[in-house]
Amino acid sequence: MKLPQPTFGKILAGTVVVLLATSGTAYAANTVGSGDIINNSVQSIDIKDGTIASIDILDGTIKGGDIADASITTADVLNETLKSVDILNGTILGVDLATNSVGTGKVVNESLSSVDILNGSLTSDDIADESLTSADVLDATLTAADLGDGSVGFNEIQTDAVQATEIQDNSIDSGEIVDNSLFATDLGANSVGSSELGTITDRTAVSASIAAGSTGNVSVSCLAGEDVISGGNDMSSASTMYVVASRRNGNGWIVFAKNDGAASQTVTVHAYCLAP
Repeated sequence: MKLPQPTFGKILAGTVVVLLATSGTAYAANTVGSGDIINNSVQSIDIKDGTIASIDILDGTIKGGDIADASITTADVLNETLKSVDILNGTILGVDLATNSVGTGKVVNESLSSVDILNGSLTSDDIADESLTSADVLDATLTAADLGDGSVGFNEIQTDAVQATEIQDNSIDSGEIVDNSLFATDLGANSVGSSELGTITDRTAVSASIAAGSTGNVSVSCLAGEDVISGGNDMSSASTMYVVASRRNGNGWIVFAKNDGAASQTVTVHAYCLAP
């Protein structure tokens, strides 16, 4: 025989019947309602475990003020019975959540945005490797202040991921470039000018007179701390003088010239010296 199922109203009424029966007065089932019960006269110990189910409680009849602190634990809440719509904004704070109690599986995609995260509350230790990609970061949301020293290495940057327009002028100096890591193929046309190399100085010297039909030479050196990078020459008579040789000479330049004219001539040598 199937027994009738108890309801919240019947349980309360039945409890009152028992209490009244001991005083000599009996009431029929369902004749005592919640309005007949004095507030706080029925305690949790008066109700048998499992006799009150969620269907016995009308929506909105139990408020936060009706629940004692720590009286409801996770064991009292069935899976999937508590939704986000059941929780008022701002009612759950970080102190209400045990460490590691909320994993990624508990967060619906796109349900958490930057406004939900306090500044400084999320660190690199909270982000699993490879869990955050460039698609998860909005353009211009990360600045230099958000990146710790040494936190971004070449392994974090895809080939061609950073363009010249994304690098501020003078933001990269020699300290950011590993020796021998840049080659000619890494530099755009005209991207390196004399101002990026240092100061270039033209050191010159003029030869002694070179007699008609004779050959002479003249050389010049760069100063200490300078490096010769190229050289050249000027002739006093372009029509009767010609260069025999023009080349590097130590840390300077030397020119050999022949005078095919009828009068003595001179030659001027140039050494282009770079000071870093």
